[in-house]
Amino acid sequence: LEASVPAAATTAVRGRAAHARAAARPPLASSHTMLAFLFASAADEKRRRRKKSAQPSIPAQLADGCPYHKHTTTVSSDELSEFGHELERDGRQPEAVACYALAIRNHPSKAIGWFDLATAWQYSDRANALKYYAHGLKLQPADGFRYSQLGVLLRAAERGEEAVRRFEQAVRLLPDDADAYFHLGGSHEQLGRPADALRVYRSALDVEHKNEARIQNNIGNALGRLGRWGDALVAYREAEEADPELAETQFNLAHVHTSLGRLDEAERHVRAAQRLSPADRRATRKAEEWEHKVDARGKSERRESLIAEQEARDGHMTKAERAERMRQVMGYCGADKACMKSLLGQEHWGDEQMVRF
Repeated sequence: LEASVPAAATTAVRGRAAHARAAARPPLASSHTMLAFLFASAADEKRRRRKKSAQPSIPAQLADGCPYHKHTTTVSSDELSEFGHELERDGRQPEAVACYALAIRNHPSKAIGWFDLATAWQYSDRANALKYYAHGLKLQPADGFRYSQLGVLLRAAERGEEAVRRFEQAVRLLPDDADAYFHLGGSHEQLGRPADALRVYRSALDVEHKNEARIQNNIGNALGRLGRWGDALVAYREAEEADPELAETQFNLAHVHTSLGRLDEAERHVRAAQRLSPADRRATRKAEEWEHKVDARGKSERRESLIAEQEARDGHMTKAERAERMRQVMGYCGADKACMKSLLGQEHWGDEQMVRF
């Protein structure tokens, strides 16, 4: 038999049980706290979606362009990277770029494809190059080499001060790497700071522990910008000793000797530059500069010879006598220079020489 329980008692029991369960649970958050939690969750989800979609897009025209790997997903990003480097060394950059793009599509979480594509496009597409490199750095923290490479990209994009900061980071992380110093010096030079560039280039030479032609050339360039042409010439000669077949050195030596009027010495370096780099437009410009200087020197030497000839003939004349002769000649000839030269015995001087009384 079941005991008959009044309805009110049943309600009271249920009420006490519900109260006990409620007391055992933690108190409910306020409506404001609950809304804040919901908004925070939504914001986190939005950030996750934004982070996921932050991956830069790869141009569609790069699809299926990597030789021998057009439809495979099994080749690793490292293999594609090395294959791309080989293609670049063979002068096949468009195919190399397609291989880097394939590495990204097959392995988007690997940084190497992003780094390779950025480096390949550092001059042709600077904005995307920086974007791709920055994304690679999200996937793989930067070391000294990566800071140095990022500095090169920033310098190519004409963001010189940022490049300097990255190269300084590279130097701190790679104190025995001459390349890091070399790049830092180049950025100082680009920003018009030759004294800073000279200091860093010399550090690069100390780290290299040998006479290195490219460093000596840049030391010479910095010295030239400081007006220390004698020291610059010494640096360029050191560069020539280190690598006599480097066209850059011959360009620099030709420039210095031409500027100093040592045209016979300059000619040797002009011809060497043309031989070593016949397709380089600088060789043509240096040859034209040298020829212009030679022509100017020839005219100057001829004028000095003609003046010496006149002085041998008219050196006995006083200043007053010369002034009187000028008055008479101009009175007779007016502005006719040929007439003046004929009267003065200077008709063989040529049109390029001025009348001298």
